[in-house]
Amino acid sequence: MKTFLSALLITLSFSAQASVWEDTNSWTVEYEKEFTNWIQTNAVREGMFNDRNSPYYGISTDCADTAYALRAVFAFEHKLPFAISNPSGSRDVSKTLNNKSNKFDYSGTENKRLVAMITEIGDSVGTENLTRLDTFPVAIKSIVPGSIFTYKMQARFGKFIRHTYNIKGINPVGTFDVIYSTQANHASHGDLLRRRDREFENLPNDPWGFRRFKWPEHLNQPTSVIPAELGASNEQYDLARTMDTRTFFKYVGKQLATTTESSSQRLTRLFAAICIESQARITYVNEGLTHLMQTSNACMNYEEFDAYSTPARDGALKEMYLKFQQALLESKQMRLTDGDVYNYANYIFNGKGNVQAELQAACPIAYRGGVVIDLAVFWKRMSADRMSSHPNDIVEVRWGEKTSPATRCKRWY
Repeated sequence: MKTFLSALLITLSFSAQASVWEDTNSWTVEYEKEFTNWIQTNAVREGMFNDRNSPYYGISTDCADTAYALRAVFAFEHKLPFAISNPSGSRDVSKTLNNKSNKFDYSGTENKRLVAMITEIGDSVGTENLTRLDTFPVAIKSIVPGSIFTYKMQARFGKFIRHTYNIKGINPVGTFDVIYSTQANHASHGDLLRRRDREFENLPNDPWGFRRFKWPEHLNQPTSVIPAELGASNEQYDLARTMDTRTFFKYVGKQLATTTESSSQRLTRLFAAICIESQARITYVNEGLTHLMQTSNACMNYEEFDAYSTPARDGALKEMYLKFQQALLESKQMRLTDGDVYNYANYIFNGKGNVQAELQAACPIAYRGGVVIDLAVFWKRMSADRMSSHPNDIVEVRWGEKTSPATRCKRWY
């Protein structure tokens, strides 16, 4: 009996000191290649954290958390070490948040300990930590699936907007297949978001831009210790200082492309991307409207405003329209003036042609009950700055259908 009790106590003691997982392998360039391959598979998908049959069910992330979660899941599956800088400034054992921690023993199995660790990371760090401490900038040619793109943009009243995209794939024409999340998506426990054809609109600005994860032993070390094969470089910042945004990303696309895109192909691709993002605005706006209903239309505080306002998304969408307009001009200059998409673009920007019904059928924007607009109306309102990004505004004002009554709630940025 005494022997049995002793064994039980030893077992309980051991289980109470469990790491999140034991790492039996070490990061290498080959494992980085495996990470790149894994990101491109269906293992990394929109519902990977919401599927009840997924071993990672229960993870809920915003933008930076998603990058950490994907890296942690891969490390977990391959028994690799995982560590990120501890923003608390702790030293020695606690200087990183890592898989060796035994503070998640209460969660149970390894998988559940992993979910608990990622949840704590989400509560502790963000895009600033990810960009400044846990990743390094890469040369353009070293951008691969598994790399991330981060940006920080100045908003009103001295505030900033930050975001992280995870590059799931690189398309033949040099654009990006990205998977990511948002604060509003995190709050609603929604699936991860994905855009299969994404061009970025925020010029890299040291340290923001294209980056890759550091290995645990490289934290708090100069980039010179990173294996040369991973492409650590400040090239993007040097280029960005000499180029405007469109020129820079056009250059990036050419460097990564494996095929040449014609003007008509670009016009068609941009039309599809604009349609997807214009329709996606319905979801973004409705997330804020739903939150308003749940709070009896109370004015949003900073955290709520930050989650549900849309200035960055609206700015990015406006830039997409301007790229589409430029593609139309290029097609005209090359006298490539045939096809439905050319006719749609000419109608959107110049009001020429009799294709309104066809355009609305091709991309309807049904933003409220009984109201459907086409992309020409959308652009007319957006280019006139009629659309509101303030989440306390009513739906008609959010969509520029009318401009009053505008909310009197505070605009935080």
